Amino acid sequence: MKISTFNIQNDSKTYKRKKVDELHNYIYKNKIDIIGLQEVFPKVDKDIKKDLQYDYKINGKFRFLSKILLRRINEKNPIITNYEVVSSKTYHLPSFPSLTKRILTHVVIKYKDKEISIYNTHLEVYIPSVKTKQLDKIYEIIKNDDRPKVLMGDFNLKTNNDIFTSFIDKMEELGIKRIELNEKTFKTSKYKREIDHIFLSKEFKLKNKEVVKDLIISDHYPVLIDVTFKG
Repeated sequence: MKISTFNIQNDSKTYKRKKVDELHNYIYKNKIDIIGLQEVFPKVDKDIKKDLQYDYKINGKFRFLSKILLRRINEKNPIITNYEVVSSKTYHLPSFPSLTKRILTHVVIKYKDKEISIYNTHLEVYIPSVKTKQLDKIYEIIKNDDRPKVLMGDFNLKTNNDIFTSFIDKMEELGIKRIELNEKTFKTSKYKREIDHIFLSKEFKLKNKEVVKDLIISDHYPVLIDVTFKG
């Protein structure tokens, strides 16, 4: 099972169709089964659906209802998969006092007669107290989910941040571990610390992991992993 998370960068003012062509090539070249995207704005969402609709299901809602009025700041965190989708839900995360809403997309897929929960998010950038509330909300949602789980996304938090290390510890208590990359995923970062993360519950065994450096359509690098599902 190939899984990836990728912040594709909101470049709505300069967007060109080639971006989705490159994303398409990345997904098909690597035979990705599940990918969580961040910073997907309405125009690129439309092109993704047009490009992938015959082989993949694109799941998730936008953070704002109005796609037209707020199209430059609106965002979807879609989960795209070639597996059967049992259900899909988008949660709104605590955001105050930030004016930017944040969401958590949750999709349940069926894999070899087993249901698996996939979560994808993109957290607050600047305000630590908001990040804490958002992580607490995610923890509460996941804690009450008894399925095998994958959590991924752009957390805007590095592994040396106390807020994030506390969250990692709480997840480990649930039997869910973060994949260590020891590599930057935000291109302009000075240090080899990722802000894009993938967590796996104990039912998964990691075979391979990679920060993909040859995709130049974003200010982030995608994270790609290969896992087996032990059930």
